[in-house]
Amino acid sequence: MDKIEFAQIFLPVIFKLTQSADKEKFNEIISDTNITILDLFRSQKGELYKIRSPQKRVNAADCQYLFEDWIKNKVPDEEGVWVYYPWAKRILHILEEDEFIEVRTSRNKHKITTGEQNALFNKKIGIVGLSVGNAVALTLATERICGHIKLADFDTLELSNMNRIKTGLHNIGINKAIITAREIAEIDPFIKVECYLDGITEENISGFLTDNGNLNLLLEECDELDIKVLCRNEAKKHGIPVVMETSDKGMLDVERFDLEPDRPIFHGLIGNIDPSKLKNLTNEEKVPLIIRIVDAKNSSLRGRVSLLEVGQSIGTWPQLASAVTLGAGVTTDVVRRILLNQFHDSGRYYVDSEGLISNKNVNDNPTFSNPFPPFDITTSKEMASRFDDQPAKYIPDLKTIEKLVKAACQAPSTGNDQPWKWLYQNGKLFLFHDEHRAYSFGNFDNIASNLSFGAAFENLILKSNEAGLFIKKNLYPIGSSSQLVAVIEFSQTKEDGFEKVFSPESVHVIYDRTTNRNPSQPVEIPETELKLLTEAAESVDGAELLIIRDKEQMRQIAEIIGGCDRIRLLNEEGHKDFVFREMKWTKEEAEKSADGIDVQTLGMSPAQLAAMSLIKDHKIARVLKQIDGGHALIDVSRKLIESASALGIITLPEYNAENFFNGGISLERLWLKAELLGYAIHPLISPFYLFPRIVHGQNAGVDQKESEKLHELRQKFLKLVPLKDDMAEVFMFKIAKAEAPTVKSLRLHLHDTFFAGDKTNK
Repeated sequence: MDKIEFAQIFLPVIFKLTQSADKEKFNEIISDTNITILDLFRSQKGELYKIRSPQKRVNAADCQYLFEDWIKNKVPDEEGVWVYYPWAKRILHILEEDEFIEVRTSRNKHKITTGEQNALFNKKIGIVGLSVGNAVALTLATERICGHIKLADFDTLELSNMNRIKTGLHNIGINKAIITAREIAEIDPFIKVECYLDGITEENISGFLTDNGNLNLLLEECDELDIKVLCRNEAKKHGIPVVMETSDKGMLDVERFDLEPDRPIFHGLIGNIDPSKLKNLTNEEKVPLIIRIVDAKNSSLRGRVSLLEVGQSIGTWPQLASAVTLGAGVTTDVVRRILLNQFHDSGRYYVDSEGLISNKNVNDNPTFSNPFPPFDITTSKEMASRFDDQPAKYIPDLKTIEKLVKAACQAPSTGNDQPWKWLYQNGKLFLFHDEHRAYSFGNFDNIASNLSFGAAFENLILKSNEAGLFIKKNLYPIGSSSQLVAVIEFSQTKEDGFEKVFSPESVHVIYDRTTNRNPSQPVEIPETELKLLTEAAESVDGAELLIIRDKEQMRQIAEIIGGCDRIRLLNEEGHKDFVFREMKWTKEEAEKSADGIDVQTLGMSPAQLAAMSLIKDHKIARVLKQIDGGHALIDVSRKLIESASALGIITLPEYNAENFFNGGISLERLWLKAELLGYAIHPLISPFYLFPRIVHGQNAGVDQKESEKLHELRQKFLKLVPLKDDMAEVFMFKIAKAEAPTVKSLRLHLHDTFFAGDKTNK
């Protein structure tokens, strides 16, 4: 027998030696000295005597006597049957079929009655996918709840499969269906087994389900999404129930197409989807569908983590022998009851051992706590009163101030936290830092807030100029650590110390400017337009704009950005900040709060949104950090920057609050100019919010591993972008062409951010 022929054999050969042809072939086989012969007939006959006399204590001597009496005048070798297993070079002498089955199923009674067992002998079951399916098939065969099994799998056994497939190393390289069929034959040679070694295809699915009579039930345990859908669509046509076990949290799916012919597949979770559209999907493209199919929010913690890591730290969906074994038992029990007409429902069921047997009274639900009290307008008015000694040069009317402040509040802010409060008192406009709103992991050293204040101030300059007013600021008049950021005075005439207006036409796009995360086009930016953008950014004294267009340099920076995003999201405080404060996960939540970032504005693919829905769970983030996972975030940044025309970086010469305020003016001037020119700006801020923690903050808020990784990323960054550690690293962004967003981040109502005189309008 050659190697190829051996690998295809899975059926035992049964000989009855009373038949001359069988005897001749039998003698030919046993002439091979390598054949092992086991005569089990006498012992099995003894078992038969015992089970037929349950009320008697039939002992070994009794069995011996009964057998000797029965065998008189008989030829022992011609009784029962001989079963030859070619792949094992083994021949067994056993009871004939009826007696064999009687003995083998005797201990099923009366959990399975004789009538039920007889009914089950005529059932035909199909199993698609023989990894999890192997355990199910062997359990079905062991319990003998069918007489005919069809097995389909195109794949061969690998060593890595053996964490859950109970077989020997000698079977590596052999088709999984063949292995399973052989093991069934060695349990019970009288169960009819068919193998489909090409797996299930569009061409053979009908035959698999219907040849020589329909299957009574289909067990679907394959990995391919298109085959999963194909199996259900075809089973539905023929009224065949489908059962699937996922080996995660004991989840069992039952779809009774025999009783519910109009039932949608997968309980309607994926709608009517064409299987052909599911072929050749990447792992990233599969994720949203898998999440919907398994209803991921109800999956196990480690299962959800694994979904995120497929194609990153692992190649495929993981399965454990313990879960597979549990699933095989549950599946067999449910299948038996379906076949016996004892269970009629469709649905999704969980036998969650981890949930049923778990530590009690464990409360691990994080909350976002804020050390700063809500903004106190009374205290702020008292602070503003310190500046009453010099009367205002000009007092604009309240409606004008409201228009100016409303425009100022359109400025960008980290996480759209809108960290400002405005007070108009005695003709002066006071800008305060609302530390309660601004508190976040991303606002280290108030860098983010100061940038936002500068951007808001630029809008105020533009809007004031449009109204025929000039403004002057007194920045941080009582120190940069104070809540009072600036005191602003107005005039109708230009005087020394009043702000210069850059690009007055930018006032027209204040309300259009937005973070644009939509899919973009990496168009070439004309030098004339690059010059305009540079002039806008560098119109602030000391500000410099670096434009990076080299694709390899951009790719390396993308990996650094992704690495920083990963650290931020997997840091416990950073994760809480992101989930509970920054992101708004529904439209209703975004509209109610009028702050934060609506998840729909992220411009993410369905796969990325699906992954985001999983990673919002703090337990998943914690496990990802433990296993050094979450590297898909680097891929997100890489793909994001592949579609960039260029990257831009704004710096100022010294790390201090005033320079970050001025940096905010610079970035807003550039951003508004880009809006006028029709370019999309997408901030890439995590490096500039994390690097200061290790450069200026003695690793504040990061653990040792995070610090080490940030130092590594920082060194890589400095090799690509030569910056000095004492610089104010203000803003990094992607610029490209993209469709305008249909959903924009909202702003708080004016009465929540602006106060006039004694009116607090809380």
